[in-house]
Parts: sequence; structure tokens; C-alpha cells
Amino acid sequence: RHATRSWTENKDNKLLFLKQLGEWYVTDKCVGKTAQNILGSGVALDGTVLVEPCCAREPIFSCHYRDKPSKLPCKSSPPIDKNARSFW
Repeated sequence: RHATRSWTENKDNKLLFLKQLGEWYVTDKCVGKTAQNILGSGVALDGTVLVEPCCAREPIFSCHYRDKPSKLPCKSSPPIDKNARSFW
């Protein structure tokens, strides 16, 4: 039996899996940055100030692995697991 890679292996994998599932809404300009990096200093932080610069209205979809679940077929992407078949 061969081991399969888990979406929980690291943060990078989680991001790729969520994008492939069509469940990612955070824009690239905000990933891995603090509110101060995004907004600049002196901006009052409240519960909604990061919505406009960081949240997409529609999911941000991209293919990464053909052998893992995806919102749309990712047949031209490489497998993450050696010799794995396409999910679709």
C-alpha cells in the first residue's frame, strides 16, 4: 500500500487544495500578510476593513493535482501521488 499526500501536510498544500476545490476567497495580495502590511499604518482595524482588499466575490479556482478532488476537472495537472489515477 502506498502513502497518499494529505491536504493537512502543510499550509502550502492546504492553499492549493482549497483553491482546487473552489473554496478559496482570499486574494493573493493578502495571503501571508498582516493587516498593517495590507492597509498601511494608522488605519483603524475593525471587523470589515480587510473585506474589500482581501475577499473575492467568487471563489478563486485553480488546478494543481489531477489525482485529488476538484470543482472542475484538472486532467492536465500533475498528480501529487506517484502513479496515481485522475480523480475525474
